[in-house]
Amino acid sequence: LHLIDARGLSQERLLLLSFSRRGVADLRTRVAARLARSFTTISAFTFHSFALRLVEAHADRLRGWGNVPSLLTGPEQVALVARLLAAEDPAGWPAPFRSLLTTSTLAGEVADFVLRCQENLLGPAELAARARSRDDWRSLPGFLKRYRAALVAEGRIDYGTLQATAVELLVDAEVRDRVADQFPYLLVDEYQDTTLAQAHLLRHLYLPHRNLTVAGDPYQSIYSFRGAALTNVADFPEAFPDAGGRPARRLVLTTSFRVPAEILAAAVRVTTTGGLP
Repeated sequence: LHLIDARGLSQERLLLLSFSRRGVADLRTRVAARLARSFTTISAFTFHSFALRLVEAHADRLRGWGNVPSLLTGPEQVALVARLLAAEDPAGWPAPFRSLLTTSTLAGEVADFVLRCQENLLGPAELAARARSRDDWRSLPGFLKRYRAALVAEGRIDYGTLQATAVELLVDAEVRDRVADQFPYLLVDEYQDTTLAQAHLLRHLYLPHRNLTVAGDPYQSIYSFRGAALTNVADFPEAFPDAGGRPARRLVLTTSFRVPAEILAAAVRVTTTGGLP
């Protein structure tokens, strides 16, 4: 709001990103209320919805897909994995998994696994390197390769691949500069819930102008089971230096407006000492 009020920046040139749809709705409401206008365009998105817009806008640069791929829902992704697993040669899988290739349980586990690989920017080659020390993973690199080929063949994309594809698009300097010209200022909320792919996406967005502010509370990071990387918060100053190469500034806010001071103090004691006195 300072950028709009004090610097006169048009709100259309300010990109607001958040982890959740609720967070985005809150950002839109707060900005609209401050602007006090009957109609205004506010560029606020979740990382996933922004990635989808990026893929749609630059579909001509996508490798493999002939057209804009349609997004898989969670159940649709599991169904695709189940179909591919059912067609696998059991001999290519470790013995404990051979009898499970046609079960919904293994399909759900493998679907989640390939999703996390994409969110961590792990392709078949990187996964194969990690699988050398994990015999139970030895079939997964090949399956990931076949799964990605199936996505392209069927014109579909899952949420994890969507993020990885958006990062690939922003590696293209022309795409990156075009987005940066549209959004010279970036504000991010709920940064503690971002994945590795989302942090990389943000880095490409910020590089042309380095106008970035994020808000994140490591004590509220609860989505590691969904791919959130808490290290994103710890690594932020060094990962996003200013134009002079200096680490990004970190401002620690000490006033909580969410809970009474007594509850906050108790939570801090639990996290710092391992228990209540």
